[in-house]
Amino acid sequence: MEYEKGDLVWFDPGLGYVLPGEVMEFHRAGQVITVQAVIGGKSQVFTLTNLSSVRRRQDLGPTGVEDMICLSDLNEASLLWNLKIRYDKEMIYTYTGSILVAVNPYRMFDIYGLDTVKKYEGQILGTLPPHIFAIGSAAYSRMSKDSTNQCVVISGESGAGKTESTKLIMQYLAAVNKSQSNLITEQILEASPLLESFGNAKTIKNDNSSRFGKYLEVYFKDGVITGARITEYLLEKSRIVTQAHEERNYHVFYELLAGLPEESKAKYGLTSADKYFYLNQGGSCQLEGKYDGEDLQALLSAMQVLGFSTQEQDTIFRILAAVLHLGNVYFHRKQLRHGQEGVEIGSEAEIKWASHLLQIDDVGIKRALTTKITEARNERVFTPLNIDQALDARDAVAKALYSSLFSWLVRRINQIIHKGSRKTHISILDIFGFEIFKVGPRGCGENSFEQLCINYANEKLQFHFNKHIFKLEQQEYAKEKIDWQNIEFQDNLPLIELVARKPVGILHLLDDESNFPKATDHSFLEKCHYNHALNELYSRPRMSSMEFGIKHYAGQVWYSVEGFLDKNRDTLRNDVVELLISSKLSMLSEMFLDVRLSSENKTLTKANGRFVTMKPRTPTVAARFNDSLTHLMEGMAKCNPWFIRCIKPNNEKAPLKLDMPCVLEQLRYSGMLETIKIRQQGFPVRLRFNHFADRYRCLVPGQVPRGAPSKEICRVVLDSVSRGTRGAFQLGTTKIFLREALEQILEQERYKRLSHSVVTLQRHVRGYLARRRYRTQQRSAVLIQAVVRMWSTRRRYRNLRLAVVKAQALARGKSTRIRFARLKEEMARRKRAEELAKQRAEREALQNQAEQERVQRSVAGVNHLEIPAELAFILSKVNDWQKPHGERNIVRAGAPVRPAAIHYNLPHDIDYHPYSKFTSIYFKSHIWGMKREPIKTPFLSKSRDADYSDSLAVFKLILRFMNDHTLSGVRETVLGNYIANKGLMNDRMQDEILCQLCNQTWRNDNTANAERGWVLLANCLSVFPPSSTLYKYILKHVSDHGLNGYAGLCQRKLLSSYKRSSGVARSFPPTDLEWRANRKRARMALEARFPDGNVGIGEVDSWTTAEEFASGLLEERGVIETSGWTVAIIEDDAITETPGLEYVLDLIGERELPPAFPKCNSSLLPTGAQPERRVSAPVLLPQLVVTDGEPIEESPVVARSLTFPLVLQDPVSASPNKKVVTGGIGGT
Repeated sequence: MEYEKGDLVWFDPGLGYVLPGEVMEFHRAGQVITVQAVIGGKSQVFTLTNLSSVRRRQDLGPTGVEDMICLSDLNEASLLWNLKIRYDKEMIYTYTGSILVAVNPYRMFDIYGLDTVKKYEGQILGTLPPHIFAIGSAAYSRMSKDSTNQCVVISGESGAGKTESTKLIMQYLAAVNKSQSNLITEQILEASPLLESFGNAKTIKNDNSSRFGKYLEVYFKDGVITGARITEYLLEKSRIVTQAHEERNYHVFYELLAGLPEESKAKYGLTSADKYFYLNQGGSCQLEGKYDGEDLQALLSAMQVLGFSTQEQDTIFRILAAVLHLGNVYFHRKQLRHGQEGVEIGSEAEIKWASHLLQIDDVGIKRALTTKITEARNERVFTPLNIDQALDARDAVAKALYSSLFSWLVRRINQIIHKGSRKTHISILDIFGFEIFKVGPRGCGENSFEQLCINYANEKLQFHFNKHIFKLEQQEYAKEKIDWQNIEFQDNLPLIELVARKPVGILHLLDDESNFPKATDHSFLEKCHYNHALNELYSRPRMSSMEFGIKHYAGQVWYSVEGFLDKNRDTLRNDVVELLISSKLSMLSEMFLDVRLSSENKTLTKANGRFVTMKPRTPTVAARFNDSLTHLMEGMAKCNPWFIRCIKPNNEKAPLKLDMPCVLEQLRYSGMLETIKIRQQGFPVRLRFNHFADRYRCLVPGQVPRGAPSKEICRVVLDSVSRGTRGAFQLGTTKIFLREALEQILEQERYKRLSHSVVTLQRHVRGYLARRRYRTQQRSAVLIQAVVRMWSTRRRYRNLRLAVVKAQALARGKSTRIRFARLKEEMARRKRAEELAKQRAEREALQNQAEQERVQRSVAGVNHLEIPAELAFILSKVNDWQKPHGERNIVRAGAPVRPAAIHYNLPHDIDYHPYSKFTSIYFKSHIWGMKREPIKTPFLSKSRDADYSDSLAVFKLILRFMNDHTLSGVRETVLGNYIANKGLMNDRMQDEILCQLCNQTWRNDNTANAERGWVLLANCLSVFPPSSTLYKYILKHVSDHGLNGYAGLCQRKLLSSYKRSSGVARSFPPTDLEWRANRKRARMALEARFPDGNVGIGEVDSWTTAEEFASGLLEERGVIETSGWTVAIIEDDAITETPGLEYVLDLIGERELPPAFPKCNSSLLPTGAQPERRVSAPVLLPQLVVTDGEPIEESPVVARSLTFPLVLQDPVSASPNKKVVTGGIGGT
């Protein structure tokens, strides 16, 4: 063969696989070729003398070929390097016709979102780049279109990514599900992580290896997921009690120990994973990249979605913990009588924990682990176990507990998700991959009974694949007599017969030996050698080791027969079954009732009337597994299959690293080259003539003649569509055979034709609707015009008639002449009226302004808020009530007022007491924030019903006070004092009132409304202090959120009350002086009169006592001894005294109470007549003074205040033991 420089070739450099290269030089005479190739990113030159290893190649391009049946250069090298090129570009999916090849990247790509689902939904397979969602879309579309069951078969060896592919297919079906409710879909999705925790484990080949087979059937009705069913196959029980080096037990044990809180661990007696024999045999309990604690939360979430009850979850955890405790049970040899050897348990604590968790008798557990019970002639014989038998008994109980739990989980999940109508279904098969742990005769001990069953299942799947791809297809070609040359493939039917053919198949020989009590693993191996020694697929070891070899489609595997019989029998002693049935845990007891029912004796009646008791033959593991596989294959044969071939790129589980020999070996044994050949040369799409004609009749150009045969219609359609695709179809005797590329073209043309037809129909229908709408609008327009013209004419007539009447009135206007006579009188009257109107307008403007301010402050309606009868009665009396002094008595201070020498500091920890913290702790089912409607429950907890109802009533009064725009003047003051008096009358209501006011002022966007709340809050803080619990929180609240100067005002009141009141409230509601001062944010002062006639002005606040006020005035006069003095007020020849510790403003507050206003018990002392020496003093109403002030935050002295004039007497006129400063009501 001649080569030119630049030719693309394949060549074998001796690496074990072929490389792509480019010819650099060719010596024709010497038959030597120089080839340049890129290896590991570096260019290398090879000189080859053996030209037989060199052949031309096709340029695969920078990203390879998406569908490998399009390869013209079809060989192993082109397949291998096409996969490598795409894998290096992070393109892990490649088509082989309708078969998807997926190379595991060992990492997750961002190519599985909802946007990708929408991109592939409803698309024809092959029109978009290869993706696993394309297979899901094709299966879903075929099921919806043809109403036929579909099956997605995911195959590959362990670690190839089958489990993740199954999840992705299920995610796609859930995303395209048309159901309005996603509950059943979520439950199906959550079943996978739950079973993954209980059925997956780390092996040498795979960090998340499925140690059981799973066949998931998802049921649909009209495109809606209605339910699902899961079938499990052959859980690997030996992993529960033993693991090889660098392997782990099932994930759920490590998740349980890593994710449970310490108190839950203590409940189950658990510690860390390295403390348990069943978990630490592999060497490491940690798995890189897996977060067991987070996975436990995902497991609990899955159980919650699936509807597992709390009791069921507790029982599951109890069983898992009991298995771990049983694994830590150890034994000591014990010499018995008559030379027998027995055992005794050396770990009593573990037995007690297992007994407690499983709710069974600890004595029964000890007996089950140390003795064997045999029944003979209605007698029970107890036989002691040696130490090996005791360990086996312990492991048997642990395996039975876990395997029964796993089977119960599958049944429980099916009870939840297997419901609803089941019209069609899509099945997804995720079964354990092919496993070869060690190859060769010296690899004894690695491949055991489980690996034989797993590899046999993969042989059955490979047979199903071959049967569908090769056998049935080529038989169909021969039956339909189309031009075809058979393609040879590797048929594995002889190996299946070697393993499972009756009566001498390996599994049947194993079943026969399992039924002989004295049979051993060695006797089973000898029978295998005897029956299969001459079979080319069977191998005997060169030395007498306990193993045999089988030549699988994936390679030679040597199996160690040690433990084959025990694993196949998998029996549990009757006494152990009865012990577990006796558990007080109903769930555990029901698990083992099924085990007992399957092994109970059956009684049959013979013809002679005798009864014969038959002990049933317990089905072995191999028999059950073989039957399950048979049923699986029968079910899959009834479905339309879709194949996904998963490829493992390397044995190190390294991401994005493709090991060429590893991948090439998988391509070879999977028959991928033969598959591509038959897909490339064959006709995988076959339809009956009538079906094809019905589906693609729309593609016939022109009109189809009536009565034309279906075969002729098919020929006409294909001739018109398949131009340029020569050989893409053949006509059989009853069917038409198509290649997948031609089917895609037909589907695309059909879609275009149907879309055009639909658009045409829509165009005509829309035109008809538009014309009908136009005619309707035209009729409506004419009708409207008629009505408008009629209305216009009528209006013109009415105007004319009014004009005539007006003209007649003017003509008759003789009365206008009298205006001249009345002109002077009218002018005078008008002048007086203008003056009166101006005054009235000013009054109305003031009233309107006040009314507007009241309306603006309203943010909620108050008409529906009831008024307590007591308050209603008080309000009915205030209209006729005259105060002893009014607003005219409160004036600005005309002289400087010395401020009180009291300094306050905020608590150092005030920032640690935000009011939101108080609300979250003490508020009772309330969210902090202004409310517009009455509350249903108090803000704080109440122990008395009266307090409960009073709290609700007070909140209604607060709503009325802040929102009633008709409220003003004395009625406003009475309502505010009534609210404050509720706190004075009942100290349990004080914090409730303050909390309600804080709530109504929080984030109140209406400034006027909020200011009303702050005024009322300041007045309430003037008469009673908050509790010690509330004090710092409300101080922090007013400091941070006080409105327009109320922060400083309320700060001062709180700090003053906390420092000076000692928690004692005032006796009477706020005075008018306090109302005015709180509105103006000003300080207050009172005028006092001394016995010598001098007048003094002293500053007061709401918490100033009589002694403090008198002391301040006396100090200004230079009196040294000021302690013990008090004040008195004189009114109507009566003196009212107060103790020095009482608050001075209570003297005034008592005088301002309206009629019928409730009173607290007062310590004020009325003494009767005025003293003689004060007879000549004038008795006038007091003038209460508020200063012109600025906001408290801006100036330390914000007000000057005059007060009630207080008259000071010398101590002689007082009682002998008390100094008195008497105050009289007088003018300034």
